[in-house]
Amino acid sequence: LSLFSFLLVAGATVLFCLLHFGVIGPQKDELPKDLSLISPLALAVRSSSRIPSDKPVAHVVANPQAEGQLQWLNRRANALLANGVELRDNQLVVPSEGLYLVYSQVLFKGQGCPSTFMLLTHSISRIAVSYQAKVNLLSAIKSPCQRETPQGAKT
Repeated sequence: LSLFSFLLVAGATVLFCLLHFGVIGPQKDELPKDLSLISPLALAVRSSSRIPSDKPVAHVVANPQAEGQLQWLNRRANALLANGVELRDNQLVVPSEGLYLVYSQVLFKGQGCPSTFMLLTHSISRIAVSYQAKVNLLSAIKSPCQRETPQGAKT
């Protein structure tokens, strides 16, 4: 029994040493040796997602009482403006240049569908101090009321 206990303790010690020094265990993310194969955007996103950042960040929510055009709110429990981002004239103002991940998620709900066809449009544009023209970054068009056609496809 004592030989078995000794081998068990020795094996556990070796195992913990191998884990501690990274010889075995979960593999760390490794970049390929030839970094030219990875796009600069992928490298920037990969490195920025691992460390806390002081880059500007925003999460705004829609005002449910506003009618006609969407109005953004930043003083709600689940809204966030940090590191210099401001909400001015219903537009997000990012104070510094850099590479940013821009995404959008718009959810809508209501009761019933109107008799006329309705389309909701959503777009995100960029305006820079040095280049005042609006540049469309992304846009979406969706109908909140999908109807069945005689063939069964949704319109």
